[in-house]
Amino acid sequence: MAAGHVQEFACFTDYDKELVCHWKVPAHINCSKEFLLYYRKDFFSPTYDRKDFSSLSDHVCFPENGKESLRCSCTIHPDYFVSGLTYILALQFNGTDVWHYSVTPALVVKPRAPKNLAIKKVENGNFNLSWEESYSPPSMLTGQPVIYEVKYWRKQHPTEVSVKAINYQAKSFEITASSLRRGYDYVVSVRCNYTDYPAYWSEWSEEVEFHYDYQVTAEDVLHMAVPVSCILIMAVSVICYFCFTK
Repeated sequence: MAAGHVQEFACFTDYDKELVCHWKVPAHINCSKEFLLYYRKDFFSPTYDRKDFSSLSDHVCFPENGKESLRCSCTIHPDYFVSGLTYILALQFNGTDVWHYSVTPALVVKPRAPKNLAIKKVENGNFNLSWEESYSPPSMLTGQPVIYEVKYWRKQHPTEVSVKAINYQAKSFEITASSLRRGYDYVVSVRCNYTDYPAYWSEWSEEVEFHYDYQVTAEDVLHMAVPVSCILIMAVSVICYFCFTK
């Protein structure tokens, strides 16, 4: 297997617990038996000598086949993350070096999705969505500037999605009743991106559902009152006309 057959090699990190590297391989490959990923830390420069990997031998990651059968994945669990940290990687296939790579975790942050979503109807008829960050001290991302995207859709029509950007510090969003259709179940999810580490958005969070019922509002009463009043006026006018003619 030549180096050219290792395709789409890339890494990302949650910048808290793990650094994940993955690459595309042919369908018949058993990642855990045929690959090893050696690594070492470098605090000075992402440049390295490809001929000297003796210092990598004490740090090895054992890949696994990913959920997609055509992909290998290897997860490294660093003791810590700092902005100046770079990892030097050497990928071996059946004992032969086939790929060399350097990755700076701070440049490939893919944050964890927001958690504990909750939604409730408020007095004005809108729906208030709230959530929590997935990071807490001493994580490097705790308290960092973060933006969110909220998406929601009718459960019966999943392709008709509304996406709202929240470009300010917030952990809640009000979905207006005017953007919804009554009598439908809705599904909502949130994702985040840390503006100082913007390489990747998080995955979408777990979904929550809510129902927008047929509750009659004052506006509805007004809308119904006008045509009903017109009909009543016309009916009274007709009755009066026949009474007068008789």
